[in-house]
Amino acid sequence: MSTPTHNPIHTATRMLLRAIDAADWMVVEALHHPQAEYEVSGQPPFRGREAIMNYYRHARLIRKGEHLVESMTTAGTHGVCWGRFNATRHDGTEISVLFADILQFEQNKIRKRRVYYCE
Repeated sequence: MSTPTHNPIHTATRMLLRAIDAADWMVVEALHHPQAEYEVSGQPPFRGREAIMNYYRHARLIRKGEHLVESMTTAGTHGVCWGRFNATRHDGTEISVLFADILQFEQNKIRKRRVYYCE
């Protein structure tokens, strides 16, 4: 395991979550590998950066949200973080769920990402 100090996976993971929370889709796109894969609870898998970005820009049920990371760890090219996600859906429904985010990096870009939610 590695510590957060000067760890590129920690930095990229925090950058990703902040960009998602800010709806900064240009940063989200830049962090993903062209052949990235994304799996999130309750959705079919998204294959390729274009499909992932289409989801964020047009299909995501969340209007705004905030990831509160409790902890993070890395090993090799993998990173895991977990915490709480507070959000508002497009229909106005407020949610607060636990999350775990598992990432694999390739060429300093997110190659695979799985997100698990638990209410």
